[in-house]
Amino acid sequence: MEAKIITIGNSKGVRLPRHMLRQCELAEGQAVDIDVRQKTIVITPKAAASLRAQWDARFARAGARRVRENLWGDVPLDEAWDR
Repeated sequence: MEAKIITIGNSKGVRLPRHMLRQCELAEGQAVDIDVRQKTIVITPKAAASLRAQWDARFARAGARRVRENLWGDVPLDEAWDR
């Protein structure tokens, strides 16, 4: 397939047809690595973070949002069964 270099803002680019992106299992907004190898531009999907790393990141975000509160309220500590 032949394409032309186009201007996109202050940059240059090439439009990639949807069917090519589907064949490569790439989606809009997905992170990719772009390299130059022997005067050839190579686009590859960015390696996904390991599942464990994703968990760590999600737990860290959840912990930062967590509201610390006393869910038990004022519980009397001198119950009959506690003696």
